[in-house]
Amino acid sequence: MSRHIAIALGIILPFGVQAASLKDYELGKMLEKVAEQSSVGTPRAINEDILDQGYTVEGNELVNHLSVRPAHAAQMRANPDAVRSQLAASVCRNTGYRQLLARGAALRYEFSEYKTNRPVTTERFTAPDCGLKAKSS
Repeated sequence: MSRHIAIALGIILPFGVQAASLKDYELGKMLEKVAEQSSVGTPRAINEDILDQGYTVEGNELVNHLSVRPAHAAQMRANPDAVRSQLAASVCRNTGYRQLLARGAALRYEFSEYKTNRPVTTERFTAPDCGLKAKSS
């Protein structure tokens, strides 16, 4: 009996791996398209303190690169919980981001200081951050 189970698993498991790989591939392609479309017109000012430098993709993460003025960077460093809370609220209200997170993607914000590129903070969000359950791959 255990021999039959081993044979069945040997046949079934590769299909599961292929399906997971296909889902990851499709998610990666979707993220590349989102990054390309979202980067049109960058760099662009979000407000007087934040400059959107565009999006990239790393694996299943959509990465938004943002530059901030030094004074704003200091405020962000001094209030990391407020930064995360504000970003989480923004991400979780956005239907498009929620759909990506539900498909297993992550959204990462990379903040650096304008001109110097000195790191300010990195914030990463996944489905559970918005009370979602990600589809397993």
